[in-house]
Amino acid sequence: MIDAILLFADALYGALVIAVACSTLGVYVVLRRIVFVGAALAQISSAGIALALFLSGIGIGAFGLTRHPVALALIVTLAGAMVFAGSGRQRVPPDATIGAAYAMAAAAGILLIAKAASGEAHDIFLQGNILGITRTDTYVLMAIAAPVLIVHAVFYKEFLFISFDRETARTLGYNVTFWNLFFYLTLGLVIAFAMQFAGVLLVFNFLVLPAVAGLLIARSMRGMFAVAIIASLAASIIGFSLSVVFDLPTGPAIIAVSGALLLIAWLIRIAQQR
Repeated sequence: MIDAILLFADALYGALVIAVACSTLGVYVVLRRIVFVGAALAQISSAGIALALFLSGIGIGAFGLTRHPVALALIVTLAGAMVFAGSGRQRVPPDATIGAAYAMAAAAGILLIAKAASGEAHDIFLQGNILGITRTDTYVLMAIAAPVLIVHAVFYKEFLFISFDRETARTLGYNVTFWNLFFYLTLGLVIAFAMQFAGVLLVFNFLVLPAVAGLLIARSMRGMFAVAIIASLAASIIGFSLSVVFDLPTGPAIIAVSGALLLIAWLIRIAQQR
């Protein structure tokens, strides 16, 4: 069992980096009640990858972006993040904007993949290819995740304030528009890079389930972050191990463990209330 896990050690390390980055930002996603923004951005990112594969298949270079699908995915994801950041000021309700974006991105991605030369790439929409993460990929993920997490640690107060009470923050002189946009850009950045390996379902899982577990049992904000990170790491390690040993799809195995940990957190919450 240990030998089998060590064989995929680099992939596990990459999964842990994705878990920490997504679960940390997921706390804000849950607190701000924008859970489906995460799903929509993940879907938009996958559509960007599909577009790159499609353009490459028909011989369009697109300024070299098709050779690096994550670059095109990053562009469209950040564009989507900017749209969501400003959706609260528009006539159309934010949840309607998110729903429309999700539906259009999902449809566009499926249609583009259907016509792409790399037809086998359809897995990017659901399971990703987390077992394919190399050591170099892990370093790239760390190079993206570390600055984002440092920024969120340094500006913890600002991000938390605009998540809880924007009007008071605006009254106290905070540039709410800037910090809101900044948050969405960091979220989009992490999702765009995580998507090419983890897929829509696993990224969405890391953004939501660990944070909800933290919300259920933590008694402070720092505790919520701690529980979310620990839950995501535990789900990654346990799910990854089970998938290797029992020959299961890795992404769904990790999600199943996340669900089990969420159930445990819910039971702990009930016990605390009694």
